[in-house]
Amino acid sequence: MHRISSVCIAAGFLSQTLATGVVEFPLSKRDASGAQSDIARGMLVKRDPSTVEESVYDVLTWSNGGAYYTNVSVGTPPQIQTVILDTGSSDLYFDARSASACTEPRTDSNSCRGGTFDSSSSSTYKTTITGGFNTSFGDGSTATGDFGTDVVQIGDVSLQNVQFGVARDVDSTTGFAIGLMGLGYSFNEASENIYPNMPEVLVDAGAINSRLYSVFLNDVGDATGTILFGGVDTSKYTGDLTTLDLIPQGIETTDGETVNYVYEFVVAVTALSTTANGKTTSVFSSGDASGQSYQNTLPVLLDTGSAAWTVPSSIYADVAALIPNLDDYGNCPCASADADISLTLTFGAAVPITVPVRDLVVPVYDAQTNVQNQTTNGEPLCTFMLSPGQENEDQPFLTLGDAVLRSMYVVFDLDNGQVSLAQAAVNTSTSASTSAAGSSVKIVPKGPGGLAKALGSSAVKSAAGNSYSIAPMVSTTANFALSTVGTAVGTATGTAAIPTEAAVSGTVGSGSGGNGGTATTAGASASSSKKGAAAAVRVPVFEGAGIVLGLVVLGGMGLGGALAI
Repeated sequence: MHRISSVCIAAGFLSQTLATGVVEFPLSKRDASGAQSDIARGMLVKRDPSTVEESVYDVLTWSNGGAYYTNVSVGTPPQIQTVILDTGSSDLYFDARSASACTEPRTDSNSCRGGTFDSSSSSTYKTTITGGFNTSFGDGSTATGDFGTDVVQIGDVSLQNVQFGVARDVDSTTGFAIGLMGLGYSFNEASENIYPNMPEVLVDAGAINSRLYSVFLNDVGDATGTILFGGVDTSKYTGDLTTLDLIPQGIETTDGETVNYVYEFVVAVTALSTTANGKTTSVFSSGDASGQSYQNTLPVLLDTGSAAWTVPSSIYADVAALIPNLDDYGNCPCASADADISLTLTFGAAVPITVPVRDLVVPVYDAQTNVQNQTTNGEPLCTFMLSPGQENEDQPFLTLGDAVLRSMYVVFDLDNGQVSLAQAAVNTSTSASTSAAGSSVKIVPKGPGGLAKALGSSAVKSAAGNSYSIAPMVSTTANFALSTVGTAVGTATGTAAIPTEAAVSGTVGSGSGGNGGTATTAGASASSSKKGAAAAVRVPVFEGAGIVLGLVVLGGMGLGGALAI
């Protein structure tokens, strides 16, 4: 999901509050533990900086191509919330229990599926900006309400005074209403008053050294991956990491001057090739040795909140021609996923990433029944996770979502305006690692070159350092008071992380409270138990003044925000 807005740089917008440690969430696609957190019982444990793990998981029956979710809790006593994990936006928000969409029956196509927050039931909630939260989405949906602060728990870390939006009016036009955790630069928040978002809260609270985290989505057939705040897990990728500078965008300062500024995760794809049945064909090659240009490259936003990769129509046509039995709507029999086809994308003229076709051809489910749709011939129906689109003057890049990110290990370094990339080592364990000697988890120190210091200079091909201005941290006097809680939120992994109501039809599971409980696969294929969609139509993505939520079905650009169709 991507937010577009007019932004200006205010003078003095800089804070370098730094600390130590690592915070880790395993990524899967949605867990709904109803276990009462120890924070509700007053059992806070002093925390040494190390790791914090959460399950982030893929609910494929709720959205086309799936979306990556994590669980947090909010309030005292804690209320479990499921949120989409989104590197393409910056705000944390939850759907209010009083929102009309959240009072509808669970069977309704626009109901709340990620849990709801009842602020009146929390003894620690405070409204900070009445009516200050206002988010709009690419399909015309909106979420509006207040900004407030409360205790937020992620993994086994409890943080006080965290600001977030409370969506008291949710107009979900095309799908289920679900909250969101934006992990982009706070500079790009949907608020007139920029505030510390989750990466910055973790820094200010002393949990991590700097605004840096690593994302590992894992193979398309795996339910869970990890996000590791403050460090890198060397077991989750192959080869060396290569660091690229993020590409800046021109914005206007408060004195009317236009400057180039880094505030989104935009990098350039400088080459693309396909390999089919052993034959490799170049689709395009930019010839840009620097990999740092919007010209003659494919600039892309690395966006975990989007499912598909949106490409120019000419490139879409070249690649789509290889997919067996692909129709004009981007649909095909699921057997097409078995074809001997792969794509190789080169990022920044330096990092080749290979994506197998099985990550690009995914099943389509009926969102109301969780039953996989079929072709007219009675075969299981799938959709192709590339989508044709075009850059425009206001957005000179396209969105690269989970279909490609699953094949990548990505280190998002907000402080230094860089990302570091490598081929993902899929199907590896997602259990939490410790920072002890010999562990695969390496804590990254603050400052330029921190990754090389953590891993050794020979294990990182580093850029010299981004010479453009980088969106800084928000200066704040808030006390985020970090504590460790004995019972972590959202620790389930694999199929155990998938709630019963989101499980593919034909699976069994037992509810564990919260938003539906867990499920285990029984008699479903690996692909069909891991993929999903909600409707068999294409929907164009429109972009407004607020957050742009590319909610698209069947090969669409984006998923996430408050809604997943």
